[in-house]
Amino acid sequence: MHNKIRNRLVDFAVLHPYRCLIIALLLFLSGLPFLSNTRMDFSAKVWFASHDPNIKTLETFERTFGNDEAATLIIESDKDIFNPHFMDILNKLTEKMWKVPEVMRVQSLTNFYWTRSFEDEILTEEFLYAEKLNDQQYLNEKKVSALEHKVIPGYYISEDAKSASIYAYISHNPDVAPDYAKITEGLKEVTKEFENEPGIKFHYMGQPPLSDRFQKVSFDDLGTMAPLLMLLVIIYLIFCFRSVIGVAIPTIIITLSLISTTALIGVFGFTINSLTFVLPSILIAISVADSVHIMAAFYDEFSKKGDCFHACTHSLRKNLWPIFLTTFSTMIGFFSLYSSDIKPVSDLGVLAGVGTFLAFSYTYLTTIPLLIIFNKNSASKSLNTKTLSESAVRSYLNFVREKRVWIITLFILISGSFTYLALQNEINSDPYTYFSESDPISKGNRFVLNSYGGVGGPELIVDSGEPGGITSPEFLYKVELFQDWLEDKEYVNKSVSIINILKEMNQSLNGGKKEFFKIPERKDQIAQELFMYTMSLPVGMDLNNRMDLSQQKLRLSVLWSLQTSKDSLKGVEDYEQKAKEIGLNIKTTGKPILFHRMNSYVVYTFFTSIAMALVLITIIMIFIFKDLKLGLLSLIPNILPIVFGAGALTLLDTPIDIGCAIVASVTLGIAVDDTIHFLSHYNLLRRSGMNIYDSMFKVFTSTGLALIVTTVILVSCFGLFMFANLTPNINFGILCALVLSLALITDLLLLPAIIFCFKDRE
Repeated sequence: MHNKIRNRLVDFAVLHPYRCLIIALLLFLSGLPFLSNTRMDFSAKVWFASHDPNIKTLETFERTFGNDEAATLIIESDKDIFNPHFMDILNKLTEKMWKVPEVMRVQSLTNFYWTRSFEDEILTEEFLYAEKLNDQQYLNEKKVSALEHKVIPGYYISEDAKSASIYAYISHNPDVAPDYAKITEGLKEVTKEFENEPGIKFHYMGQPPLSDRFQKVSFDDLGTMAPLLMLLVIIYLIFCFRSVIGVAIPTIIITLSLISTTALIGVFGFTINSLTFVLPSILIAISVADSVHIMAAFYDEFSKKGDCFHACTHSLRKNLWPIFLTTFSTMIGFFSLYSSDIKPVSDLGVLAGVGTFLAFSYTYLTTIPLLIIFNKNSASKSLNTKTLSESAVRSYLNFVREKRVWIITLFILISGSFTYLALQNEINSDPYTYFSESDPISKGNRFVLNSYGGVGGPELIVDSGEPGGITSPEFLYKVELFQDWLEDKEYVNKSVSIINILKEMNQSLNGGKKEFFKIPERKDQIAQELFMYTMSLPVGMDLNNRMDLSQQKLRLSVLWSLQTSKDSLKGVEDYEQKAKEIGLNIKTTGKPILFHRMNSYVVYTFFTSIAMALVLITIIMIFIFKDLKLGLLSLIPNILPIVFGAGALTLLDTPIDIGCAIVASVTLGIAVDDTIHFLSHYNLLRRSGMNIYDSMFKVFTSTGLALIVTTVILVSCFGLFMFANLTPNINFGILCALVLSLALITDLLLLPAIIFCFKDRE
């Protein structure tokens, strides 16, 4: 910023405080109408851009077979479920599930249709007759048939026959995301009548309850941490400034910045999702950091001169340029996330970047005007002098100068070790581990894995290549071979397609003989059997969710116990290779796999955002200091903490997930702020003719406390995430707090040590 422009901006804020406040108010009011446009989306699709090939495949699946999402009700019993009382409950619940909002198909044991031969007839009928559910002998016989069936065990009932599942499939609306909260509430409303049944527990599983839980826990985290965060900020401000206006100014800036940035969600057409909830902490930290630098310098000068206008002018002239530069560098760190293919990450980058600029604007427009209008009492003592005594600063600087070689060597050794550790980590995630072990989702997931072996997994589109192709015996033989290969895997619970229906029909047409439980040998026979089966089904229970109308494509659902992205993607890779060997044309999709495929994007996000931010910030630093050596030097204390943080994840046995991946860009932009304030002040003093030691001493005594206070506030803001409930939020917060703490240490220890080396060479 040219001195002339800077001086004009300083004079405008000091001489026209009311105009500045009016401009701030107009800026704030201009965003309020857009708050009504904000909406929430916690669906799996929100993580991908509309043109993403994974979304295109999913949309093809949904147009062909409908929505793959199902609200799954698992009914756990402490005894055998094949008794009249339990079956009556299961039947009633199945009927009630049709009334859950957005449900278009309900499947359970009590409305499952099978085909069997009876005397000279072929019957496609309910597996359980409703009128016989109170007959224990009948149920005993049905238990034997159910456990021998190819589909029922592990799908509609557990292998030990002590629990049952009801699947409520959600209707497909390409333009509107499902209302997961409403669906989950409807699911719980269905079970309310039976909540107090002895020996029975309900587990709400599937994508709707999982997404709804994400939403609720995210709001709970925000509701818990935001008040704590504001309380911490107020305590810090009271400690630093001990005045009402000193606390009020940052609080006002935080409020204005948060509301205006939230309005941007409506302006840009973004959505509120689980990643958006880190935004308030980021903005609170940045808003406080900007205002603290200005107020610290103001009170420091005010305590010496007792002249409010002079102190305001001095503070703004000293800090406006560094704060603008730190704002710009922070914006670069956030905007580097825009290149991410993960849409919420890209959106977060835009919101945080623009929000950072809004925080800077509100800081400039309100801090000095409010100090002029409301600050009437002179500070009794310099803020820095109260906390950092000159003797302590000199002792510290003497130590750093004397031990500079040892300090630099130690940092090199530690950074090398942590670089090695960082390279040993892996990209991996498991959505079910995002919740605490006591969370209902976690409990339900453990029960499902133990009792069923998993009821979730990928959805496959198997394309025969031509209309009517799925009635070809040759094609179905390949599908059968593929399914048999899948079910031989220990982690696969079951695979579901029309294959079992055709085998069952063929067996029934041949007197129920077991040797005829196979795919018919003629195409016309297959077509007839599919037609016969479909005609026997009630309305709403046809096979349109298993094959397309042209009979070219069929749906194959895989139920497995794999839940981490690493294992799931390896499983997908293995079976896609096997399908290719067999000669099948398959495409993998489904919401769980969609989530896991973000992993490759996490890697891309990490490296591209870091590379972009580093290049741009390096150019800015060189431009700021007009010195290539000093510009490159400024990056050292900001790159090393990121390396330390990545290595620490390996030590903590924490894989890199989406929360960890965005830490680098977020912290790089924020951490460089202290370096800019430090080096810009140092550079200014050196250019005025002061030697290196005296320049360093002046920087520590006049700027050191502001650096420490702003870092403490930043670390506290992000550190509070360790009390969150969602694991990605916890990892994000801990890692940000760690990296920013290390950034301050490198700024106050490594940076002076390197600079003192320059002195030795002079």
